[in-house]
Amino acid sequence: MKTIITSLFIVLSLGLVAQSKENFPALTGHSLDGNAVTLPISETKKYTVVGICYKRSAEEDLKTWIQPMYDVFVAKASGTDYFDVGNYYDVNYFFIPLISGFKKAAADFKASTQPDLWKNVIDCDTDITLLKSQLKPSNDGIPYFYVIDTNGKIVEVVSGKYTENKMEKIQDAIE
Repeated sequence: MKTIITSLFIVLSLGLVAQSKENFPALTGHSLDGNAVTLPISETKKYTVVGICYKRSAEEDLKTWIQPMYDVFVAKASGTDYFDVGNYYDVNYFFIPLISGFKKAAADFKASTQPDLWKNVIDCDTDITLLKSQLKPSNDGIPYFYVIDTNGKIVEVVSGKYTENKMEKIQDAIE
């Protein structure tokens, strides 16, 4: 039994390592506020964090990330607290739900989220099968978060439900 668990852990770990240090594939789409988006962003001076949900079954795990990611990467500090993490992490940040029927569900999604998050949610135009073959998720039933450096290389990948340790990995990759 230990051998099976160890082997499974190694295979899953290699899947995540294989994704790191590769270029993030070209991806096009439109944000929920109607702007065209192309990733990776060329000539950017900011890191980019991309959360991808490959299947509807990953949606519940993805939802555990929405508020923490919003708080860290989207929300702006109120008042004069210059040490607020929302200001400290100046990154490009996107959620990309590659789930079937998202175009129809977009209106419901907009109704249930803050308007300042709409620019960060992308309705992808790129072929989902192509993206999967390039990003190689080991389990497309969970969400993945990719940290992309200023040159378009993937420098960190975390997946599954939100945990503080996973968020720390993302933050460490950005720093």
